Amino acid sequence: MDEADIQHIENVAAYSRAIDERARQLIMNGHAAEELWRGTLLRALHVVLEFSELGHNILHGGYDHLNPDGPFHSDRWDWDFVADPSEWKVMHHRNHHPFTNIVGKDHDLGYTVARLFPGQEWRGHHLLQSAVLGLFVAHLYPFALYTATSAARVAGRPVFTRDTFAAARARIARHARRNYLNEPRQAGRNALRTLVGNYLGTTLGYDLTLSMLLIEHHAPSVEVFVDPGPDETRDAYFERQLRATTNFVPNRAVEAYCTRLLHEEVAFANPPGFEVFYGGLDTHVEHHLFPDLPCKQQREIAPAVRAICARYGLPYNTHPIEDMLPKVVVSLARHTAPLAEHERARDLVRRPRALVQRLRDGVGYTTPRPTDGPSPYLRKPRYFNARARVLRIESLARGSALRVQLCRPFGWEQISWAPGAFVSLRVNVHGEELIRQYSLMRESPEGSSHEPLEFTVKRVAGGRVSNHLNDTLREGQWLTLVGPPENTGGLAQPNLPSKALYLAGGVGITPILAMLRRQRRIAPGRDATLLYFNRDAGSALFLDELRELTLGTGVRVACFTDRPAGAPGQAQLSQELLAREVPDLADREVFACAPPGFLAAAAKHVAALGLDPARFHVEHFSAPPNDPRPLTGRTHTVRFLRSALTLQVDEATTLLSAGRTAGIQLPSGCERGLCRACVCPKLGGDTADTVHPERHRGPERITLCNTFPLSAVDLDA
Repeated sequence: MDEADIQHIENVAAYSRAIDERARQLIMNGHAAEELWRGTLLRALHVVLEFSELGHNILHGGYDHLNPDGPFHSDRWDWDFVADPSEWKVMHHRNHHPFTNIVGKDHDLGYTVARLFPGQEWRGHHLLQSAVLGLFVAHLYPFALYTATSAARVAGRPVFTRDTFAAARARIARHARRNYLNEPRQAGRNALRTLVGNYLGTTLGYDLTLSMLLIEHHAPSVEVFVDPGPDETRDAYFERQLRATTNFVPNRAVEAYCTRLLHEEVAFANPPGFEVFYGGLDTHVEHHLFPDLPCKQQREIAPAVRAICARYGLPYNTHPIEDMLPKVVVSLARHTAPLAEHERARDLVRRPRALVQRLRDGVGYTTPRPTDGPSPYLRKPRYFNARARVLRIESLARGSALRVQLCRPFGWEQISWAPGAFVSLRVNVHGEELIRQYSLMRESPEGSSHEPLEFTVKRVAGGRVSNHLNDTLREGQWLTLVGPPENTGGLAQPNLPSKALYLAGGVGITPILAMLRRQRRIAPGRDATLLYFNRDAGSALFLDELRELTLGTGVRVACFTDRPAGAPGQAQLSQELLAREVPDLADREVFACAPPGFLAAAAKHVAALGLDPARFHVEHFSAPPNDPRPLTGRTHTVRFLRSALTLQVDEATTLLSAGRTAGIQLPSGCERGLCRACVCPKLGGDTADTVHPERHRGPERITLCNTFPLSAVDLDA
């Protein structure tokens, strides 16, 4: 199969050159209008072929392992297309494929120029989007500039600089010299004819390409999405690709006309089928599932993909290409106004403040402020970076803490959590995004879908987020929740223990308060002891409610402070204190939430008193380890052959991370092994990845982002 694939792409490349040469002859040397038209159309077909079966296909690395030293390697292929290949790969591989149809992240969604879905944020230039898109239709050079700016944004570089457009300027200059200077000059008397033919041919080619590109992710049958975040599962990722992508059905009359023209004009011994002009654009569903698979093989597996989708009730979108263009025109007109999904113009006119706010945000290119949901445009629940409005705040402990109630984000009505659950907040502190975790003080009660999220933030010495929130947070403001409440913490237990000991230090009382509230609700007579430690009486939280919890229940509460100040007790945590206060400690489930030093001491003391370590539960709020594989201490030699670098890499470091640390420019996208932007031929050695942790031997194509070395490894990178 490998040899047949190489022969196929070699034949397609030769065919493209033959088409271009015949187009040049007809445009430059012909005389009749029919010859000019035929040459113009052949030039357009050459442009389409350079992008589709050749460029788009080859730049995805579909032939890297088959043609490592030849012209069809993704690092060496130079298409006859105005966009720079390296910038295209950055824009397309690192942005579009990982974030397909995610509003605000996918640059190919409307190509950041047009607003074709009501879920897209409205920007000032959308008032003129028909005219702006007309620039793309009227000439191909804006396409190169768009690619350059998108690549800069993906790479995190400044956009409007001279360096950003250097590669685009070079390609535009090369194209202009050939098509609008050199060839017209060579044509002599036919200079004007050549100038016109070259312009019309290349522009028509780009328009045809753009038409195919538009339908793939903008057809009426596809969806747009909110950002799923880094925890999107593999199944959800691939389902999103299916729901966001469509295959187009070619226009058979146009296809028959072009096929006849090619047969009559281009003398070529073994022309490929006309499907090469679509090259992964009419099998775009398959392309997004297997982006580095050659188009020839995508066409072969298309029936199997369709059958699998039908078997499991998944969408397999198709749309006639001739139906798309009228719909694009209608969408361009309809979405020039800042209207949201399921919203009519009169609905917004009746809310002038909301209209003014949307116009102000759009013209200022700022993130729309939420009013009655997560976004004024896309009415889909967000489960990553969801916005929640502050309902109520209360200052506690002489201003040293803040009790916060948040309204549930839009669409979170069915989300539930157990006592001991926590939420993660993303907070902007002086321009830096910081994430902190806070325990929820109540479980989600049964039958109530609107119970607010409640937590307490206490000031700490040097605390950047906690002190910032205490100083600046006000009712009516909005906070960003990284995700729904997490029940994965050490304190979140599915069942209520028969006998429990709770150890709390400072603001660590908050998850334990939620657990005690549940006990009072479902088993008030069950035995539980709380030992609550604070620096002084003034810093203790929720003492009144804790006293209420002891009334008519089996809960006993004892409070302790470090400093004498008339507090209920003065003591530090010790083995002696625990033995005195809880003689039957070894028979209990122990739950502790406090600063790290307190937790370390508690673990030592309860173990000394005979508690089984499996019955000691704590909440650390520390991030999970970055390396999904255990540290073994073993390192292996990894050779990046194309970069001429040799590194020593341990078995818990990904090959992508090792290469980047060494300064190698390696493409990447989702960094979970799904989008295959970082796929690379492994020429030798043993590796493992996070999906298939078993050892993989010998040559294969691997995703660098989730693969680890298990022996010496040679990479074509």
